[in-house]
Amino acid sequence: MLCRTMRRNTVKNCRKFGTLLNLFESSKMPRVSLDVAMVPEPEKAATSVVPAKAPAITTLPNGVRVVSLDDNSAVSAVGVLVETGIRYEDESTIGASVALERLALGSSKSHTSVTMNRSVSRLGAHLIPSVSREMITYQSELLRDDVPAMLEIMSEAVVNPALNSWEIDDVKSKLYEESEMRKGVVDEIAITDFAHAAAFKGNALSLPTSPTKHIIDLITPEGVQAFYQSQYTAKNTVVACVGIEHEEFVGAVDKYFSGLTGEKTVPVSAKYTGGDVRPYGFGEDGMVHVALSFESITWSDKALAAASVLQMMMGGGGSFSAGGPGKGMYTRLYENVLNQYGFVQSATCTQSVYNDTGLFTLYGIAPPQFSNQLVSVLVDQATRMAGPISPTELSRAKNLLKSFVLMHLESRLLLQDDIGRAVITFNKVKSPQALCAEIDAVTAEDIQAVARKMLSSPLSLAAVGEVGTIPERDMVARQISA
Repeated sequence: MLCRTMRRNTVKNCRKFGTLLNLFESSKMPRVSLDVAMVPEPEKAATSVVPAKAPAITTLPNGVRVVSLDDNSAVSAVGVLVETGIRYEDESTIGASVALERLALGSSKSHTSVTMNRSVSRLGAHLIPSVSREMITYQSELLRDDVPAMLEIMSEAVVNPALNSWEIDDVKSKLYEESEMRKGVVDEIAITDFAHAAAFKGNALSLPTSPTKHIIDLITPEGVQAFYQSQYTAKNTVVACVGIEHEEFVGAVDKYFSGLTGEKTVPVSAKYTGGDVRPYGFGEDGMVHVALSFESITWSDKALAAASVLQMMMGGGGSFSAGGPGKGMYTRLYENVLNQYGFVQSATCTQSVYNDTGLFTLYGIAPPQFSNQLVSVLVDQATRMAGPISPTELSRAKNLLKSFVLMHLESRLLLQDDIGRAVITFNKVKSPQALCAEIDAVTAEDIQAVARKMLSSPLSLAAVGEVGTIPERDMVARQISA
Protein backbone atom coordinates (compact mmCIF):
# COMPACT_ATOMS: atom_id res chain seq x y z
CA MET A 1 0.00 0.00 0.00
CA LEU A 2 2.79 2.36 1.02
CA CYS A 3 4.72 1.52 -2.16
CA ARG A 4 1.67 2.23 -4.37
CA THR A 5 1.15 5.58 -2.62
CA MET A 6 4.81 6.55 -3.12
CA ARG A 7 4.65 5.50 -6.78
CA ARG A 8 1.49 7.58 -7.35
CA ASN A 9 3.11 10.65 -5.73
CA THR A 10 6.24 10.18 -7.82
CA VAL A 11 4.22 10.00 -11.05
CA LYS A 12 2.19 13.06 -10.02
CA ASN A 13 5.39 15.05 -9.30
CA CYS A 14 6.93 13.96 -12.60
CA ARG A 15 3.83 15.16 -14.43
CA LYS A 16 4.07 18.52 -12.67
CA PHE A 17 7.73 18.80 -13.58
CA GLY A 18 6.93 17.84 -17.18
CA THR A 19 4.23 20.52 -17.27
CA LEU A 20 6.77 23.12 -16.11
CA LEU A 21 9.17 22.03 -18.81
CA ASN A 22 6.40 22.31 -21.41
CA LEU A 23 5.58 25.81 -20.20
CA PHE A 24 9.24 26.76 -20.47
CA GLU A 25 9.50 25.27 -23.97
CA SER A 26 6.34 27.03 -25.18
CA SER A 27 7.15 30.39 -23.57
CA LYS A 28 8.26 33.40 -25.57
CA MET A 29 11.39 33.83 -23.39
CA PRO A 30 14.41 34.26 -25.71
CA ARG A 31 17.00 31.54 -25.66
CA VAL A 32 20.44 32.58 -24.38
CA SER A 33 23.56 30.72 -25.39
CA LEU A 34 25.57 29.37 -22.46
CA ASP A 35 28.66 30.85 -24.08
CA VAL A 36 27.33 34.37 -23.54
CA ALA A 37 27.78 35.96 -20.08
CA MET A 38 24.33 36.69 -18.64
CA VAL A 39 25.74 39.27 -16.20
CA PRO A 40 28.15 41.82 -17.67
CA GLU A 41 31.60 41.80 -16.08
CA PRO A 42 32.12 44.93 -13.95
CA GLU A 43 34.63 47.46 -15.22
CA LYS A 44 36.22 47.66 -11.75
CA ALA A 45 36.37 45.13 -8.95
CA ALA A 46 34.81 45.89 -5.56
CA THR A 47 36.90 48.34 -3.57
CA SER A 48 38.77 47.31 -0.44
CA VAL A 49 38.50 48.95 2.96
CA VAL A 50 42.27 49.51 2.88
CA PRO A 51 42.65 53.30 2.57
CA ALA A 52 43.66 54.73 -0.77
CA LYS A 53 44.01 58.26 0.65
CA ALA A 54 45.45 59.72 3.82
CA PRO A 55 43.17 60.16 6.84
CA ALA A 56 42.30 63.75 7.82
CA ILE A 57 43.37 64.95 11.29
CA THR A 58 42.02 67.94 13.23
CA THR A 59 42.76 69.15 16.76
CA LEU A 60 39.84 70.81 18.54
CA PRO A 61 40.35 73.97 20.64
CA ASN A 62 40.26 71.92 23.85
CA GLY A 63 42.98 69.53 22.61
CA VAL A 64 40.87 66.52 21.56
CA ARG A 65 42.28 65.09 18.31
CA VAL A 66 39.90 63.96 15.57
CA VAL A 67 40.92 61.58 12.76
CA SER A 68 38.70 60.18 10.03
CA LEU A 69 38.83 58.37 6.71
CA ASP A 70 35.89 58.39 4.30
CA ASP A 71 35.62 55.13 2.37
CA ASN A 72 32.18 56.11 0.97
CA SER A 73 30.57 53.13 2.66
CA ALA A 74 27.09 53.00 4.17
CA VAL A 75 28.64 51.38 7.27
CA SER A 76 31.00 53.21 9.61
CA ALA A 77 33.31 52.30 12.49
CA VAL A 78 33.69 54.91 15.21
CA GLY A 79 35.73 54.89 18.39
CA VAL A 80 37.08 56.93 21.28
CA LEU A 81 40.61 56.17 22.45
CA VAL A 82 41.89 57.46 25.78
CA GLU A 83 45.66 57.22 26.29
CA THR A 84 45.61 55.71 29.73
CA GLY A 85 45.35 52.27 31.22
CA ILE A 86 46.64 49.88 33.82
CA ARG A 87 50.22 51.18 33.87
CA TYR A 88 48.90 54.66 34.76
CA GLU A 89 47.46 53.39 38.05
CA ASP A 90 49.05 53.79 41.47
CA GLU A 91 48.34 52.33 44.90
CA SER A 92 45.29 54.54 45.43
CA THR A 93 43.74 53.99 41.98
CA ILE A 94 44.62 50.33 41.35
CA GLY A 95 41.94 48.49 39.36
CA ALA A 96 40.29 51.73 38.18
CA SER A 97 41.00 51.09 34.48
CA VAL A 98 39.09 47.82 34.44
CA ALA A 99 36.24 49.39 36.45
CA LEU A 100 35.91 52.26 33.94
CA GLU A 101 35.88 49.80 31.05
CA ARG A 102 33.02 47.88 32.68
CA LEU A 103 31.12 51.14 33.32
CA ALA A 104 31.07 52.09 29.62
CA LEU A 105 27.26 51.80 29.63
CA GLY A 106 26.79 52.66 33.28
CA SER A 107 24.82 55.68 34.39
CA SER A 108 25.95 59.11 33.28
CA LYS A 109 25.14 62.44 34.90
CA SER A 110 22.25 62.81 32.44
CA HIS A 111 21.02 59.26 31.81
CA THR A 112 20.50 56.00 33.66
CA SER A 113 22.27 52.79 32.72
CA VAL A 114 18.99 51.45 31.31
CA THR A 115 18.66 54.48 29.03
CA MET A 116 22.26 54.13 27.85
CA ASN A 117 21.80 50.46 26.95
CA ARG A 118 18.46 51.05 25.21
CA SER A 119 19.96 53.89 23.19
CA VAL A 120 22.63 51.57 21.82
CA SER A 121 20.03 48.86 21.11
CA ARG A 122 17.85 51.29 19.13
CA LEU A 123 20.79 51.87 16.79
CA GLY A 124 21.10 48.13 16.18
CA ALA A 125 24.71 48.33 17.28
CA HIS A 126 27.05 47.31 20.08
CA LEU A 127 29.41 49.41 22.17
CA ILE A 128 32.69 47.53 22.61
CA PRO A 129 34.91 48.80 25.44
CA SER A 130 38.40 47.42 26.05
CA VAL A 131 41.30 48.13 28.37
CA SER A 132 45.02 47.45 28.05
CA ARG A 133 48.15 48.63 29.78
CA GLU A 134 48.31 51.91 27.83
CA MET A 135 44.85 52.43 26.33
CA ILE A 136 41.13 52.42 27.11
CA THR A 137 38.93 52.31 24.00
CA TYR A 138 35.23 52.46 23.12
CA GLN A 139 34.27 51.17 19.64
CA SER A 140 31.20 50.55 17.53
CA GLU A 141 30.33 49.59 13.96
CA LEU A 142 27.01 50.93 12.70
CA LEU A 143 25.20 52.69 9.87
CA ARG A 144 26.86 55.86 8.63
CA ASP A 145 23.89 58.09 9.47
CA ASP A 146 23.94 56.91 13.10
CA VAL A 147 27.52 58.00 13.88
CA PRO A 148 26.48 61.29 15.60
CA ALA A 149 24.02 59.39 17.82
CA MET A 150 26.74 56.90 18.84
CA LEU A 151 29.14 59.76 19.54
CA GLU A 152 26.58 61.22 21.95
CA ILE A 153 26.39 57.86 23.78
CA MET A 154 30.18 57.55 23.91
CA SER A 155 30.50 61.09 25.21
CA GLU A 156 28.23 60.21 28.13
CA ALA A 157 30.70 57.44 29.06
CA VAL A 158 33.82 59.54 28.53
CA VAL A 159 32.77 63.11 29.42
CA ASN A 160 29.87 62.69 31.87
CA PRO A 161 30.06 59.34 33.73
CA ALA A 162 28.23 59.25 37.07
CA LEU A 163 30.55 56.61 38.61
CA ASN A 164 28.00 55.72 41.26
CA SER A 165 29.33 53.73 44.21
CA TRP A 166 26.62 51.04 43.86
CA GLU A 167 27.48 50.52 40.19
CA ILE A 168 31.17 50.16 41.08
CA ASP A 169 30.19 47.61 43.74
CA ASP A 170 28.22 45.72 41.07
CA VAL A 171 31.28 45.77 38.78
CA LYS A 172 33.39 44.36 41.61
CA SER A 173 30.89 41.54 42.17
CA LYS A 174 31.12 40.54 38.50
CA LEU A 175 34.92 40.78 38.57
CA TYR A 176 35.00 38.48 41.61
CA GLU A 177 32.92 35.93 39.67
CA GLU A 178 35.21 36.15 36.65
CA SER A 179 38.29 35.89 38.83
CA GLU A 180 36.91 32.72 40.42
CA MET A 181 36.14 31.28 36.97
CA ARG A 182 39.68 32.04 35.76
CA LYS A 183 41.28 30.61 38.88
CA GLY A 184 43.95 28.18 37.71
CA VAL A 185 43.26 28.83 34.00
CA VAL A 186 46.49 29.00 32.00
CA ASP A 187 46.13 30.79 28.68
CA GLU A 188 47.97 33.45 26.72
CA ILE A 189 46.49 36.22 28.90
CA ALA A 190 47.75 34.59 32.11
CA ILE A 191 51.21 33.82 30.72
CA THR A 192 51.59 37.35 29.33
CA ASP A 193 50.68 38.74 32.75
CA PHE A 194 53.26 36.50 34.46
CA ALA A 195 55.90 37.45 31.86
CA HIS A 196 55.28 41.15 32.58
CA ALA A 197 55.43 40.50 36.32
CA ALA A 198 58.87 38.91 35.86
CA ALA A 199 60.16 41.60 33.48
CA PHE A 200 58.97 44.81 35.16
CA LYS A 201 59.21 44.20 38.88
CA GLY A 202 58.28 47.16 41.05
CA ASN A 203 56.40 49.25 38.47
CA ALA A 204 52.87 49.40 37.06
CA LEU A 205 53.68 47.48 33.85
CA SER A 206 53.85 44.39 36.05
CA LEU A 207 50.15 44.68 36.97
CA PRO A 208 47.92 42.02 35.34
CA THR A 209 45.32 42.88 32.70
CA SER A 210 42.99 40.32 34.28
CA PRO A 211 42.63 41.56 37.88
CA THR A 212 43.25 39.18 40.77
CA LYS A 213 41.03 38.96 43.84
CA HIS A 214 43.54 41.10 45.75
CA ILE A 215 43.35 43.88 43.15
CA ILE A 216 39.54 43.74 43.08
CA ASP A 217 39.54 44.14 46.86
CA LEU A 218 41.45 47.41 46.45
CA ILE A 219 39.03 49.00 43.95
CA THR A 220 37.17 51.89 45.58
CA PRO A 221 34.70 54.51 44.28
CA GLU A 222 37.12 57.21 45.39
CA GLY A 223 39.99 55.58 43.50
CA VAL A 224 37.95 55.21 40.31
CA GLN A 225 36.79 58.82 40.54
CA ALA A 226 40.35 60.08 41.14
CA PHE A 227 41.70 58.05 38.21
CA TYR A 228 38.95 59.34 35.91
CA GLN A 229 39.57 62.96 36.91
CA SER A 230 43.31 62.75 36.32
CA GLN A 231 43.40 60.59 33.18
CA TYR A 232 40.31 61.32 31.08
CA THR A 233 41.65 64.59 29.73
CA ALA A 234 41.16 66.30 26.38
CA LYS A 235 44.79 65.90 25.31
CA ASN A 236 44.74 62.20 26.18
CA THR A 237 41.74 61.62 23.91
CA VAL A 238 41.47 60.78 20.20
CA VAL A 239 38.15 60.23 18.40
CA ALA A 240 38.44 58.19 15.19
CA CYS A 241 36.05 57.11 12.45
CA VAL A 242 36.18 55.20 9.17
CA GLY A 243 33.24 55.93 6.88
CA ILE A 244 32.27 59.59 7.32
CA GLU A 245 32.95 63.01 5.82
CA HIS A 246 35.62 64.73 7.92
CA GLU A 247 34.04 68.14 8.48
CA GLU A 248 30.75 66.54 9.50
CA PHE A 249 32.61 64.28 11.94
CA VAL A 250 34.62 67.17 13.42
CA GLY A 251 31.40 69.10 14.04
CA ALA A 252 29.78 66.15 15.85
CA VAL A 253 32.87 65.50 17.98
CA ASP A 254 33.13 69.18 18.90
CA LYS A 255 29.47 69.17 19.91
CA TYR A 256 29.72 66.19 22.26
CA PHE A 257 33.35 66.28 23.48
CA SER A 258 33.98 70.00 23.95
CA GLY A 259 33.35 69.51 27.69
CA LEU A 260 36.63 67.61 28.11
CA THR A 261 39.56 69.60 29.50
CA GLY A 262 43.00 68.88 30.86
CA GLU A 263 46.55 68.24 29.75
CA LYS A 264 48.32 65.12 28.55
CA THR A 265 49.42 62.76 31.32
CA VAL A 266 52.57 60.64 31.34
CA PRO A 267 52.97 57.40 33.32
CA VAL A 268 55.90 56.62 35.55
CA SER A 269 58.77 55.46 33.34
CA ALA A 270 58.95 51.70 32.96
CA LYS A 271 62.14 50.04 34.14
CA TYR A 272 62.92 46.63 32.71
CA THR A 273 64.47 44.53 35.46
CA GLY A 274 64.23 40.92 34.38
CA GLY A 275 63.29 38.30 36.91
CA ASP A 276 61.82 34.91 37.69
CA VAL A 277 58.10 34.31 38.40
CA ARG A 278 56.77 30.82 39.26
CA PRO A 279 53.33 30.88 40.87
CA TYR A 280 53.47 27.51 42.60
CA GLY A 281 50.20 25.61 42.55
CA PHE A 282 48.80 27.66 39.64
CA GLY A 283 47.53 25.79 36.59
CA GLU A 284 45.18 22.85 36.26
CA ASP A 285 45.90 21.53 32.77
CA GLY A 286 48.71 19.15 33.81
CA MET A 287 51.23 20.88 31.51
CA VAL A 288 54.33 22.97 32.08
CA HIS A 289 54.22 26.47 30.57
CA VAL A 290 57.51 28.34 30.13
CA ALA A 291 58.01 31.88 28.80
CA LEU A 292 61.47 33.36 28.13
CA SER A 293 61.30 37.14 27.65
CA PHE A 294 63.74 39.90 26.72
CA GLU A 295 63.48 43.69 26.61
CA SER A 296 62.42 44.73 23.12
CA ILE A 297 61.90 47.97 21.20
CA THR A 298 59.57 50.95 21.69
CA TRP A 299 57.01 52.41 19.28
CA SER A 300 59.46 55.13 18.24
CA ASP A 301 62.44 52.80 17.73
CA LYS A 302 63.81 52.67 14.19
CA ALA A 303 64.18 48.91 14.60
CA LEU A 304 60.42 48.41 15.02
CA ALA A 305 60.04 46.93 11.51
CA ALA A 306 63.03 44.62 12.01
CA ALA A 307 61.68 43.35 15.36
CA SER A 308 58.28 42.74 13.77
CA VAL A 309 59.84 40.76 10.90
CA LEU A 310 61.78 38.74 13.49
CA GLN A 311 58.53 37.93 15.29
CA MET A 312 56.97 36.73 12.02
CA MET A 313 60.10 34.68 11.25
CA MET A 314 59.85 32.90 14.62
CA GLY A 315 56.07 32.45 14.26
CA GLY A 316 54.81 29.24 15.83
CA GLY A 317 51.49 27.85 17.01
CA GLY A 318 49.98 24.62 18.32
CA SER A 319 51.13 21.07 17.64
CA PHE A 320 48.01 20.58 15.50
CA SER A 321 47.09 22.97 12.72
CA ALA A 322 44.92 22.77 9.64
CA GLY A 323 47.84 24.32 7.75
CA GLY A 324 47.38 26.02 4.41
CA PRO A 325 48.87 29.16 2.90
CA GLY A 326 49.56 31.98 5.34
CA LYS A 327 49.27 29.80 8.47
CA GLY A 328 52.97 30.17 9.34
CA MET A 329 53.76 26.47 8.94
CA TYR A 330 57.23 27.35 7.62
CA THR A 331 58.21 29.62 10.51
CA ARG A 332 61.15 28.63 12.72
CA LEU A 333 59.12 27.50 15.70
CA TYR A 334 57.12 25.16 13.46
CA GLU A 335 60.01 23.77 11.43
CA ASN A 336 62.64 23.61 14.19
CA VAL A 337 60.49 22.91 17.25
CA LEU A 338 56.99 21.56 16.63
CA ASN A 339 58.07 19.38 13.70
CA GLN A 340 61.17 18.13 15.52
CA TYR A 341 60.12 17.59 19.13
CA GLY A 342 56.93 15.61 19.61
CA PHE A 343 56.65 16.49 23.29
CA VAL A 344 56.15 20.22 22.56
CA GLN A 345 52.42 20.95 22.57
CA SER A 346 52.74 24.61 21.56
CA ALA A 347 55.50 27.10 20.74
CA THR A 348 54.77 30.73 19.98
CA CYS A 349 56.48 34.09 19.73
CA THR A 350 54.77 37.27 20.98
CA GLN A 351 55.77 40.89 21.30
CA SER A 352 54.37 43.71 23.46
CA VAL A 353 55.37 47.23 22.42
CA TYR A 354 55.02 50.32 24.63
CA ASN A 355 55.98 53.99 24.45
CA ASP A 356 59.16 53.53 26.51
CA THR A 357 59.94 49.79 26.44
CA GLY A 358 58.87 46.46 24.98
CA LEU A 359 58.83 42.73 25.67
CA PHE A 360 59.73 39.91 23.26
CA THR A 361 58.65 36.44 24.42
CA LEU A 362 59.17 32.83 23.37
CA TYR A 363 56.49 30.66 24.98
CA GLY A 364 56.28 26.86 25.04
CA ILE A 365 54.04 24.15 26.52
CA ALA A 366 55.00 20.54 27.26
CA PRO A 367 54.22 17.67 29.67
CA PRO A 368 55.99 18.04 33.07
CA GLN A 369 58.50 15.24 32.42
CA PHE A 370 59.90 17.27 29.51
CA SER A 371 60.21 20.61 31.34
CA ASN A 372 64.05 20.72 31.15
CA GLN A 373 64.04 19.78 27.48
CA LEU A 374 61.45 22.48 26.77
CA VAL A 375 63.65 25.13 28.38
CA SER A 376 66.66 23.92 26.36
CA VAL A 377 64.68 24.06 23.11
CA LEU A 378 63.48 27.63 23.82
CA VAL A 379 67.02 28.72 24.78
CA ASP A 380 68.37 27.26 21.53
CA GLN A 381 65.77 29.11 19.45
CA ALA A 382 66.42 32.37 21.30
CA THR A 383 70.17 32.11 20.67
CA ARG A 384 69.63 31.32 16.98
CA MET A 385 67.67 34.58 16.49
CA ALA A 386 71.01 36.42 16.23
CA GLY A 387 72.47 33.83 13.86
CA PRO A 388 72.36 33.33 10.08
CA ILE A 389 69.10 34.07 8.23
CA SER A 390 68.49 32.57 4.81
CA PRO A 391 67.15 34.79 2.01
CA THR A 392 64.12 32.48 1.70
CA GLU A 393 63.02 32.75 5.33
CA LEU A 394 63.67 36.51 5.33
CA SER A 395 61.50 36.97 2.24
CA ARG A 396 58.81 34.70 3.67
CA ALA A 397 58.76 36.59 7.01
CA LYS A 398 58.47 39.95 5.23
CA ASN A 399 55.62 38.72 3.06
CA LEU A 400 53.87 37.25 6.11
CA LEU A 401 54.14 40.56 7.97
CA LYS A 402 52.90 42.59 4.98
CA SER A 403 50.00 40.18 4.56
CA PHE A 404 49.19 40.52 8.26
CA VAL A 405 49.25 44.35 8.06
CA LEU A 406 47.07 44.54 4.96
CA MET A 407 44.57 41.91 6.13
CA HIS A 408 44.36 43.80 9.44
CA LEU A 409 43.35 46.93 7.53
CA GLU A 410 40.60 45.06 5.67
CA SER A 411 38.50 45.19 8.85
CA ARG A 412 36.74 48.52 9.29
CA LEU A 413 36.85 48.28 13.09
CA LEU A 414 40.55 47.41 13.11
CA LEU A 415 41.32 50.18 10.64
CA GLN A 416 39.48 52.71 12.83
CA ASP A 417 41.42 51.49 15.86
CA ASP A 418 44.69 51.59 13.91
CA ILE A 419 44.39 55.20 12.74
CA GLY A 420 43.34 56.28 16.24
CA ARG A 421 46.33 54.59 17.88
CA ALA A 422 48.65 56.02 15.21
CA VAL A 423 47.51 59.56 16.02
CA ILE A 424 47.99 58.93 19.75
CA THR A 425 51.47 57.48 19.26
CA PHE A 426 52.89 59.39 16.27
CA ASN A 427 50.36 62.21 15.71
CA LYS A 428 50.16 61.02 12.09
CA VAL A 429 49.02 57.96 10.13
CA LYS A 430 51.39 56.05 7.88
CA SER A 431 49.96 54.74 4.63
CA PRO A 432 49.93 50.98 3.93
CA GLN A 433 52.41 51.65 1.14
CA ALA A 434 54.81 53.34 3.58
CA LEU A 435 54.48 50.49 6.07
CA CYS A 436 55.17 47.90 3.38
CA ALA A 437 58.19 49.91 2.18
CA GLU A 438 59.63 49.90 5.71
CA ILE A 439 59.15 46.14 5.90
CA ASP A 440 60.77 45.60 2.48
CA ALA A 441 63.80 47.65 3.60
CA VAL A 442 64.59 45.29 6.51
CA THR A 443 67.79 43.29 6.01
CA ALA A 444 69.11 40.15 7.70
CA GLU A 445 71.71 42.34 9.42
CA ASP A 446 68.93 44.56 10.86
CA ILE A 447 67.22 41.51 12.38
CA GLN A 448 70.48 40.14 13.78
CA ALA A 449 71.28 43.51 15.34
CA VAL A 450 67.91 43.85 17.07
CA ALA A 451 68.12 40.20 18.21
CA ARG A 452 71.58 40.76 19.73
CA LYS A 453 70.31 43.83 21.56
CA MET A 454 67.35 41.91 22.98
CA LEU A 455 69.47 38.93 24.03
CA SER A 456 71.87 41.24 25.87
CA SER A 457 69.08 42.35 28.25
CA PRO A 458 68.49 40.47 31.52
CA LEU A 459 66.42 37.33 31.02
CA SER A 460 62.85 37.18 32.31
CA LEU A 461 61.52 33.70 33.06
CA ALA A 462 57.90 32.86 33.83
CA ALA A 463 56.88 29.26 34.48
CA VAL A 464 53.56 27.66 35.42
CA GLY A 465 52.73 24.07 36.39
CA GLU A 466 55.15 21.57 37.91
CA VAL A 467 58.08 23.96 37.85
CA GLY A 468 60.30 22.41 40.51
CA THR A 469 62.67 20.82 37.97
CA ILE A 470 63.06 23.93 35.80
CA PRO A 471 66.55 25.47 36.22
CA GLU A 472 66.97 28.80 37.99
CA ARG A 473 66.87 31.93 35.85
CA ASP A 474 70.59 32.68 36.20
CA MET A 475 71.48 29.18 35.01
CA VAL A 476 69.19 29.55 32.00
CA ALA A 477 70.57 33.02 31.24
CA ARG A 478 74.14 31.66 31.10
CA GLN A 479 73.07 29.30 28.30
CA ILE A 480 72.01 32.24 26.12
CA SER A 481 74.82 33.78 24.11
CA ALA A 482 74.09 37.16 22.54
